[in-house]
Amino acid sequence: MSEHDPDELRRRWGPGSRASRSTPPAVPDAAEASADTSGAPVDTLAPPSGVPASAQPFPVPPPPGWDADDEGPGSPRGSIRPPDTTGTVDAPLPGQGGARRRGVAAGLVGALVGAVIGTAGTLAVVRSTPAFSGGGSVQAPVVRTQGGDVVSNVVPAVAQAVTPSVVRIDILTSAGTGEDRITREVGLGSGVIYRSDGYILTNNHVVEQASELRVRLANGDSLAAELVGTDPLNDLAVLRVDRTGLPAINLREEPPITVGETAIAIGSPFGLDATVTAGVVSAINRDIQVPEEGGSLVIPAVVQTDAAINPGNSGGALVDANGRLIGINTAILSGTGGSQGVGFAIPVSQAVASADELIEVGFVRHPFLGITGVDVTPEVAARFDLEVDEGAVVDSVQEGSAADRAGLQQNDIIVALNGEPIENMSDLVVSLRRFDPDDVVTLDLLRDGEELRVEVTLDERPR
Repeated sequence: MSEHDPDELRRRWGPGSRASRSTPPAVPDAAEASADTSGAPVDTLAPPSGVPASAQPFPVPPPPGWDADDEGPGSPRGSIRPPDTTGTVDAPLPGQGGARRRGVAAGLVGALVGAVIGTAGTLAVVRSTPAFSGGGSVQAPVVRTQGGDVVSNVVPAVAQAVTPSVVRIDILTSAGTGEDRITREVGLGSGVIYRSDGYILTNNHVVEQASELRVRLANGDSLAAELVGTDPLNDLAVLRVDRTGLPAINLREEPPITVGETAIAIGSPFGLDATVTAGVVSAINRDIQVPEEGGSLVIPAVVQTDAAINPGNSGGALVDANGRLIGINTAILSGTGGSQGVGFAIPVSQAVASADELIEVGFVRHPFLGITGVDVTPEVAARFDLEVDEGAVVDSVQEGSAADRAGLQQNDIIVALNGEPIENMSDLVVSLRRFDPDDVVTLDLLRDGEELRVEVTLDERPR
């Protein structure tokens, strides 16, 4: 299957799509700004001399007895779960749909489970790390460079410019009521200042378990934060703090992100605030599966990087050599829970589209087909004597859904959507994300050896 143009996967956005922005101030040339830090290690980089107080890093030492190998919520070892090679598209909600018949798809589930058990590396959401004790509209400056070594030239200037736009998010939970109510910190993540009037962009998985949130700015101020809304399917969320004049991060609107260009990650891994790591964009338009309760979630068209990403980096910024946001750090591929040079970020185009809709209406509308299904592979096709060796087998159809109204049935094999081949369930999920509720799509099916073509008017996914 040919790769989709990333613009086809996202709604269009442009310079006018965001409020509370102004012309960025001038920034010294990166080569000049980095004179005092030439050759410094990337992940221990101190800011160049003359950095304003608001941009200074504020590292917090780990608590006594802390061990990076400790298991538990948010720890590297505690965050890992094996990926799922089966998939779902808008599985029936609890209490909806009729009795589920078992057929070819039921056998496929059992046939595929064994492939997961022997996987050496696992794809894991970069979960929050354990908690440690311890004026007018503005915008972060754009860094302009004149070539030279990446570490000694670009990274220090970017760190100076972007660090004030990256925040730490403290995750708190509460128990009890009244005078017996107890609030404690259970983890932390990272976030990006999206708008200068207090809007913060982060990951959904950073905030989904929190009963209370606080945002710590680069100058050390800790502010109570309210949850504006979440987009779980894209692992994004927006918070708001009662503060104006914040340094909103610059966005990469053009040119398109390219493989091999500089990528710099900024966040709070393991509670070490304002940590900077650098690498390159390793790949674009990756479709990844991350574990979630009850199964897995496909996140389409992400950016892959070898810049070190670790627990606590979730929700932080992945920026280019000019300090412009190209992604929101979200996941790693790792066998240990730590960085192994394969990290992933939600692309800025999707982050902007979701954030704007969350700020405007409080939720993001997604299309809804209403089936569950599993992958067709050559081995499975041979075992069950299927007519094709790729596609998605319908396991169940939710009663009253778009799929049900279009006449889809259990054991139908979906082989194409709008004429584009469908290789597996993840491919179907990604392809459907290109559309909006009420759009009409065409599905090519195989049913008992017969080729069928049906039109489906997509529903809006229930919230």
